[in-house]
Amino acid sequence: MNELNHCNILIIDDTEANIDILVDTLGDDYEVSVAMDGESAIEDVRTNPPDLILLDIMMPGIDGYEVCRRLKADEKTKDIPIIFITALSQVEDETKGLKLGAVDYITKPISPPIVKARVENHLELKQARENLERQNNILQENIHLREEIDRISRHDLKTPLNSIISIPRILLQDSRRLAPDQVELLEMIEQSGHIMLNMINLSLDMFKMEKGSYKLNPVPLNILSIIKKILFALRSLTDSKEIKFNLFINDLADNIRSASDCDIFGVLGEELLCYSMFANLIKNAVEASSNSATVTIKLFSKSSENEQVKIVIHNKGVVPASIRDNFFEKYATAEKKGGTGLGTYSAKLMAQKLGGEISMSTSEVDGTTITVTLKYSEMDRTEISDSAILSKTSSAVKEIIFNQSSVDCSLPQPQLPQLRIMVVDDDEHNQLILKKYLNYPEFDIELADNGQAAINKFKERNFDLIFMDMEMPVMDGIEAVSLIRKWESEKPNRGENAIIIALSGHDDPNTCQNCLDIGFDAYLSKPVNSRQLREIILKFFKNKNQVEIDADLEDLIPSFMGDKKSEIEQIQEVIRKSESPFLTENGYQMIQKLGHKLKGGFNMYGFKDQGSLGSAIEEAAKQHDFQAIKNSLNLLESSLSDIQIRYVNID
Repeated sequence: MNELNHCNILIIDDTEANIDILVDTLGDDYEVSVAMDGESAIEDVRTNPPDLILLDIMMPGIDGYEVCRRLKADEKTKDIPIIFITALSQVEDETKGLKLGAVDYITKPISPPIVKARVENHLELKQARENLERQNNILQENIHLREEIDRISRHDLKTPLNSIISIPRILLQDSRRLAPDQVELLEMIEQSGHIMLNMINLSLDMFKMEKGSYKLNPVPLNILSIIKKILFALRSLTDSKEIKFNLFINDLADNIRSASDCDIFGVLGEELLCYSMFANLIKNAVEASSNSATVTIKLFSKSSENEQVKIVIHNKGVVPASIRDNFFEKYATAEKKGGTGLGTYSAKLMAQKLGGEISMSTSEVDGTTITVTLKYSEMDRTEISDSAILSKTSSAVKEIIFNQSSVDCSLPQPQLPQLRIMVVDDDEHNQLILKKYLNYPEFDIELADNGQAAINKFKERNFDLIFMDMEMPVMDGIEAVSLIRKWESEKPNRGENAIIIALSGHDDPNTCQNCLDIGFDAYLSKPVNSRQLREIILKFFKNKNQVEIDADLEDLIPSFMGDKKSEIEQIQEVIRKSESPFLTENGYQMIQKLGHKLKGGFNMYGFKDQGSLGSAIEEAAKQHDFQAIKNSLNLLESSLSDIQIRYVNID
């Protein structure tokens, strides 16, 4: 009772004798206050909420039922326990009171010991609920804190990883100057960097999988290539035990053969999850094998009955009897030094998240077999490089590109446009890496080490493309981009806005979307590679001024272009005849008609950008916006001055 004696009890009753009895019964143990009608009681409760209410039903004005209903309907008072104390003793009366939300129902004449006992019980229950709620809030805060610390740690670790992964790849681009053992060491450093990156990315993802909040973004993957990367990464372990691998493919005709470098085995999944899952399972198979043993991996093509494939991993070791029944459960481990029991548990989570299944069989005679089923995906060679780059994309309005662990490889160099590029990053290693990746004759590159320096450079000269880090001293990327977009919108005679790409160690959807909402055009998660940079440049700039036209229309285009230039000259003439930045009503109407003709003509022949500018001229004329007409007209003339028309055969 000592813990409850500070509690406040509100008695609501219109009869003084009843109030006196209840005050005498409870006054020694609690702080007791009184209200003698429903209206004043509700005001008192809202002003100074009690811990428990004893409520009479039959009162003048609003009765106890209505008081209870109103209090339970109010978010501020709905959790206060209410006990009805009334002379109404019918079952239907009690039922009505309990349905309204009361926790108990005591009939008059009351028994003081019973009232005291029930009040104490309900106060203890209320206190227990509040303690549980506090504990739950603390747990939620701890979960949020864990996610935030994990997010910050992931970001901070990715900055040095950018150098660990990127510098070996830069050196390997000129491998002819390197000795074979140097090439091998650089590849090992790069591979180790990717393994670390996978571990960093997976740390929070596992937590989300357990909570059920992980969002899968599956793409076609060549699982055979991923398995080969894992075998390469496990070389030191397999060499020390002299383990051999057999890697087989079983096709639809049930022909078993060794997998070759030309084979493709398509599944639908995420590269990080597939790599982590099979790395765990294959490493376990190696560790469970005796020296000089063989681990066999078989890939079974989809059957005609379903759209799933099977990957089977077999070793001669035997799972201890003590953990066979809970092999995939959390913390299940036996006879393994340093084992955490999380490897197979995480593999099960990942398999299920990928829409597949995982199972295990073991015996003294046959050894141990792990079978993983995954969703099949049709795949050809042109998809392999794309899936490595775009293995996580969001459905945001603008494109978000997430970095993956794919190793950059050489590509035929596409024709790149002339671009002025600024790299903004406070880490000098990241600056040098990006500058090296962007080392093309077509690019004029400048560096800035914070957002404020970037703004100063941007105001001095225009840039076509900016790669902007998020977290920097002096001014971060978010603030810098907001100011750049504001400055662009206010600049007189402004041209097209710069394309600005966010660079960040964070890869959560909220951060990505926030960047896009602020004004970034796309998002790259560190570490980045040269392939990603080329892809994004070509995404926004390749063939920008080239228009493909049906070859059947080739004879019509010269006359069409002459008509459009004439319409543009007519708009210029209307503008020249105006004596001020305010056209006459007839002038605006004429420009509106000409803008409409430009829009319709350009769109009909496939000149989409020029059609959009014609539409902008038409809309500006409707709004009597003289400056907007001039700006759009200047952009239209500029786009036509260097436009390239390519005639193609369209079936």
